[in-house]
Amino acid sequence: MIVDAPLKFPNDRSYKILGDTGNTQFLRHILSKIRPGAEFLGFTNDPGDRQADILVVCDLLVDGAASLIHDREASDVAIFPLPSGDVWAYWAFSAVALDYIQVGDQLTVNDTDFQGILEKYGRLIIDPDTAEKKLNGNNYLSSNSAYIGQHKDEILEVMAALANDDSRAAYSRVLLGEPEAHWAHYAKRAYQNIQYFDYLDFDRCQVVLNGGVFGGYELPYFVTNLPKGAIVHNFDPLGHSHLTEYARPWVESGVVNFVDNAIALDKEDGSIDMKILGDGQASEEKDEKLLSETTTFPARSIDSFVEETGFDRVDLIKFDLEGGDMNAIKGSIETMKKYRPQLALSIYHAASDFWEIPNMIIDNLPDYNLYLDTYSFERWETILYAVPREFGPGSTNVA
Repeated sequence: MIVDAPLKFPNDRSYKILGDTGNTQFLRHILSKIRPGAEFLGFTNDPGDRQADILVVCDLLVDGAASLIHDREASDVAIFPLPSGDVWAYWAFSAVALDYIQVGDQLTVNDTDFQGILEKYGRLIIDPDTAEKKLNGNNYLSSNSAYIGQHKDEILEVMAALANDDSRAAYSRVLLGEPEAHWAHYAKRAYQNIQYFDYLDFDRCQVVLNGGVFGGYELPYFVTNLPKGAIVHNFDPLGHSHLTEYARPWVESGVVNFVDNAIALDKEDGSIDMKILGDGQASEEKDEKLLSETTTFPARSIDSFVEETGFDRVDLIKFDLEGGDMNAIKGSIETMKKYRPQLALSIYHAASDFWEIPNMIIDNLPDYNLYLDTYSFERWETILYAVPREFGPGSTNVA
């Protein structure tokens, strides 16, 4: 079986975890809080151990683990990828917040505790007048309501095009919601939803174009969600050079075929100047406080790349390009029109992305269903999903 997130794990079964490592110990810690009805029977180093109802396989650095992820149908083995390294996912959140989570029909964290969590995350700033710590208004679009109001017509066009109530609520919340609304949504969904993996029909995805890789936090989830033998073309100016120690063995497992394209994506072929973030990530964002040296990288448009490569299908395009998303979309429109792939697009790097990118899709792909959700406790990590209408209604990846 595939288990993408803690709330997907059966709460009435016994389990062992393969390997005794930092990752497996922390997963055990999370499951003990989030799934208290599941009985933990210990760690094991034997890939053949079936003394519990379920053997959990989550860390491919453990001997024998990689051999088990090829069989997704076994009911007594849970293949459980982890979002290790993703600062917005439940994994990092649990390191500072697990003790504050209240487990009931839904997961909750009270507002006072959440402010304390934000302080531990370093998300508060010092008020220059009072010298007290406060929320950073730049992290919530509701603090800039006047600017949002200037784009009311464009926003209403997006709202009208969204295909379900959850997406409309998410769009309203990210544009106008107070911080507490963001926090409540995050607590409710972080332990059951994985960024880029809602609403999409992965059984249809044999060829994936994945723009923006860096640490490769999402790549283990491609391994578990895509059909075996699917091809994922990764595009990143830095290629696979910054893959995390956790992600790399998933990429090398052979379940899915990953192709390393060490190029930037743009609206046309050529080159592009990008800044290097403090963590080494290449970015087109303009915030000088975060950026340092500039480096020139080769760039391609998806349209040019696909034509040159001679693809006969493109089933999914995912972009999260640190400010380069709109230009990459402009360089992909002909591919989108020809092959009608499903889309997972980041729309949060600039405030204007929240309406300009959806309206770009609406104008060029009018017969798509659009969905949206946010995967952080602020305005960041907001993803627009677009699914060809003939595929039928999409659904969230909710337990």
